[in-house]
Amino acid sequence: MQTNMPLLGGFVTLIILMFVIMLLVYAVLLGIALGFVNGENRELGTTFVTALLIAIVSVIPILGCILAWYFIKTRHNVGWGGAIAAWLIVFIIAVVILLAIILLLAPGLLALMSNPALPTP
Repeated sequence: MQTNMPLLGGFVTLIILMFVIMLLVYAVLLGIALGFVNGENRELGTTFVTALLIAIVSVIPILGCILAWYFIKTRHNVGWGGAIAAWLIVFIIAVVILLAIILLLAPGLLALMSNPALPTP
């Protein structure tokens, strides 16, 4: 009987690696966004911990958003408006980066999305 444990271990490692990379990207974007709202503690370590806390509470509907804003507000010394603005700026920057990647790496895909009525061979 052959087991698939090495394969399962590889998937778990990949999931953990992707989670850490996602947290690093979020932490960098949060540091950039905090610069727009004059937030304090913009170092990577501090924003990484904030990103981790936000990732943990974001699974709770509605309350997760409020807790995310609260963590940004208290950990980076901004008001409620600054916390919400920083949170929104993170998503705006992420969308702009994603669109830039799509435009640079997948022009054929973008052409297909803009003209779905192409003839099929």
